[in-house]
Amino acid sequence: MPHAKPGVGVIATQAYTNVSYGVKGLELLAKGFSPKEALNTLLAEDVERELRQVAIMDFKKRKAVFTGKVVPDFWAEVVEENCVAIGNLLARSEVVSKMAESFENSKSDFTSRLVEALKAGSEAGGDKRGERSAALIVVDAGKAILNLKVDFHQKPIDELLRQLKHAKP
Repeated sequence: MPHAKPGVGVIATQAYTNVSYGVKGLELLAKGFSPKEALNTLLAEDVERELRQVAIMDFKKRKAVFTGKVVPDFWAEVVEENCVAIGNLLARSEVVSKMAESFENSKSDFTSRLVEALKAGSEAGGDKRGERSAALIVVDAGKAILNLKVDFHQKPIDELLRQLKHAKP
């Protein structure tokens, strides 16, 4: 589940999702915590942390990731210069590296790069259960720019692409 706050950062929490990681994590970042400090605080308070997968990135491009010991296979995490990609219940572990590679190498605008990365992950095998949902939140230093979500769709990434085309100014 993605969380974002303008000028603060972004957080993805998944596997056995704990929504408070996104909410409290953004509060900690807003108070000046680094992503690593925020993540360590969240993990220390969670007795079920080994079920979680979390990625945090702030507007200084500082990043922190965690994948618990009992997160479902295949799981992966990739940290690159401009992005973090995480996944679990993957058809193959390379899914996440294909996503990061797509994002880092794309020449498209930012939001398109995000969706292209999702598409690359899907084409590399995606979720071993099949994709059912997709979401995209984009914020900048001052405001929320985009918040799209597709649930229970046969082709959620294609639907997200369709919505993105209609949402762009």
